[in-house]
Amino acid sequence: MNRIIIAAFIAACCMVKAMAHDKNISGAWRGSLKINPQVELKIVFNFKVGEDGKPSVTLDSPDQGAYGIAGEVNFISSDSVNVAVRRIGLTFAGRKHDGKLIGKCSQGAMSTNIELSPGKVELNRPQTPKPPYPYTTKEVQISNPTDNVTLAGTLTLPDGYTNVTPAIIMVTGSGLQNRDEEIFGHKPFAVIADYLARNGIASLRYDDRGYVDSSGDGKNATTEDFANDAKAALEYMRAEEKFNNIGVLGHSEGATVAFMLGAKNGSELFSNPSFIIAIGAQAVRGDTVLVDQSATILRQGNMPTDLVTDYVEALHKIYELRIMKGNSVASDSIEAICSDWGNTPVHASLKANLKKIASDSNPWLNFYIGLSPAESIAKTDCPIFVLYGEKDIQVRPELNIPQISHPKRQ
Repeated sequence: MNRIIIAAFIAACCMVKAMAHDKNISGAWRGSLKINPQVELKIVFNFKVGEDGKPSVTLDSPDQGAYGIAGEVNFISSDSVNVAVRRIGLTFAGRKHDGKLIGKCSQGAMSTNIELSPGKVELNRPQTPKPPYPYTTKEVQISNPTDNVTLAGTLTLPDGYTNVTPAIIMVTGSGLQNRDEEIFGHKPFAVIADYLARNGIASLRYDDRGYVDSSGDGKNATTEDFANDAKAALEYMRAEEKFNNIGVLGHSEGATVAFMLGAKNGSELFSNPSFIIAIGAQAVRGDTVLVDQSATILRQGNMPTDLVTDYVEALHKIYELRIMKGNSVASDSIEAICSDWGNTPVHASLKANLKKIASDSNPWLNFYIGLSPAESIAKTDCPIFVLYGEKDIQVRPELNIPQISHPKRQ
């Protein structure tokens, strides 16, 4: 779930303390920021000295595809560095030792040690397909007249395909993503399309609406809107490309979309897919997923148990209020919910985060928190294959698998 992954990066990466720079540190310094026991993000600080003799710094996050984020040099000496990247609330402070910059990144009560070495990060992605390919690709335009959206996509066709060749529509997870579902420099949908084509299966993947080459408003779209786009893609494969054995592969929120297309409940979204492949599928209601994510991330960040409990209980109440009201929650309601909290800086930081969540008026969140995929799953009669990663902390298998009750589930 890319929204959550980015939120987790900012929430943990924003915890970084400050990094400085002396005039002998010009160039790039790379390191890995430990978000939790399972996740590390590569970061690079780029230092240079201007003609006026003043040092400057920018931050790269290669895993996130973010480069050149402006920072400020707070302190400089012969052996110490201290900078702040205020745009993402990030700071780092460190000292030089044995040719490295060693310091601590922190935010609120959470902090992590980090070691920086000279040089840029070289991303190694050997799994990304490279030509020549033993299959054909075709750039296509998919029309969704319901919302006046045109999706730009790539159709991958195995050699010797016919209309009975199995075909798969790929649907990305939450957050606007390109057709390859690119994240952290990885292109999972491109890798899957390559594998499928080499094994005689066609596929269609497309840029999310309002992103890269697809038209439409993606920032204010809901899961239902993305489901309409996926339905248009499936209908395109039937009507224009003449395939008659088409399944839907969805990752995270994309799996929810797949279930919506497969639910025989009289909904206009029903598209009668031949099968569904659900990767990291949410089955419980959206607010339950988000609360569970927050609790897991805070625990793995060594947040004290009582603080985790306070935060999770408050977050649950906020989502319940949003579901009832159908919109954002006023700030004074947060004060009432947190009235028995302590006055520590950590409590203040957690409360500020709750207020941001409560005031978020994005239509996607309002729709998502009340969405229960289990209802669609129960009305789906095509075969379903579900796949989870045991280390997934965003859509935990222990929470969701029991809710996928389906006679044709594998």
